[in-house]
Amino acid sequence: MSTSMVKIGNIKFKVNNGELLLFSLMNEGIFTLGNAQKRSRGGFCGMGVCQECLIELENGESKLACQTIVQSDMEIMDYE
Repeated sequence: MSTSMVKIGNIKFKVNNGELLLFSLMNEGIFTLGNAQKRSRGGFCGMGVCQECLIELENGESKLACQTIVQSDMEIMDYE
């Protein structure tokens, strides 16, 4: 399986391509991200309903981490 790097803030880590981004983040101990509901939260429902894992990528695109598959090197911009 091929791997990519994910950068979030000053943290960089290796993930397997094809994994869901939310679970890659959780595997690294990163649980607080996004800004849904005007507060920082992590994944809550894990299936896109709650919108709590909303993140912003380096290209300005907003995504739900629980529905985003890691395919290439990614940088997450919105992280608190």
